[in-house]
Amino acid sequence: MLRNYKVLKGTASALALDDDNDPHIEIRIEAGGVSYRIAMNVRSKESPHDLLYANVMDFQHAELTAELAALPMGLTDIRGDRKDLAIDYVRGGMIEREDMNVAPFQLAGPKNDLRDFIEPIVQEGIADKSIHFYAFGEAWGPEKNKPDEYFGFEPGNGIHDIHMNQGDSGSFSATSGPNQDGALLIHFSDEDHWAAIFLGFQSQNWNTDANTGRPVGDNRGGQGRGEGTRRPQPIVASSLRIVAAMINPVNHPDGTEDETVTLVNRSDVATSIEGWSLEDGEGRRQKLSGSLAPGEFRTITLDPDNGGPQLANKGGDIILINADGAVADRVGYGKSETANEGWTTIF
Repeated sequence: MLRNYKVLKGTASALALDDDNDPHIEIRIEAGGVSYRIAMNVRSKESPHDLLYANVMDFQHAELTAELAALPMGLTDIRGDRKDLAIDYVRGGMIEREDMNVAPFQLAGPKNDLRDFIEPIVQEGIADKSIHFYAFGEAWGPEKNKPDEYFGFEPGNGIHDIHMNQGDSGSFSATSGPNQDGALLIHFSDEDHWAAIFLGFQSQNWNTDANTGRPVGDNRGGQGRGEGTRRPQPIVASSLRIVAAMINPVNHPDGTEDETVTLVNRSDVATSIEGWSLEDGEGRRQKLSGSLAPGEFRTITLDPDNGGPQLANKGGDIILINADGAVADRVGYGKSETANEGWTTIF
């Protein structure tokens, strides 16, 4: 697990490139009169060396971006003070393995390597101080009496591990953990427009334990289109499971739509759902009632107008809560599972 999982907010003032066996793009950041360095991996130490990346030029996550915009300049301790800001590639619904492409660090030709995507946006930020950068990762420093090795400011301090930080094995497994993934978010504050860069290593496994962030199986990838993911959560024993959801329904003539979640009672006895509820990843909850006969499938129409769950097309989680408030089942899906309007996603 990372020791100092934080987010750094500031403006860009300089850019440097290193070209050793572990290359990074180095970005100097200014925040509240203090200089920091962002060190972004652009090549993996382990084979395969080319990174996975997603360059999201229209990043949409209203709750997160509103909280980030309200942060003061400088470092914010996510693990200690703002757990609500944590990023989790596997469970957060922001990014899917299928959304990421493989790109080398540096390759001849336009728009085909990581430098082509990262450098221009940093250069734009150097010229325009209304552009704010938010780097999620592991913080270091301040290193007293030790100038920064790239930009020379003192004391040296900054943030690195700006990539997926779970699903590692071997020598890197000790730093794996849930809710501590790195990313670079960019806010064009004059336009209130957001972009995001997500990075990961091809050697990382996306099938991870919810408590440790370490691999729980050999299958590295996400799910295929139309098939969501059953989240590895500490759940109570339950005969009820979420088996399907209508996430992107066809609109009715009046513009309304019916999102649904389907449950099954796997047991050979009737099971009451009085006091149970369905919840989305943002905490919106809908109470359930009645019971399910043995083997019965029950499709529940969600009621977002009265505070019920909302199934965002960009991805998210669906959680089944029992009458004691414990998680009985939890599933997740990404935007690739909602591409076909009117299709049912299965879990």
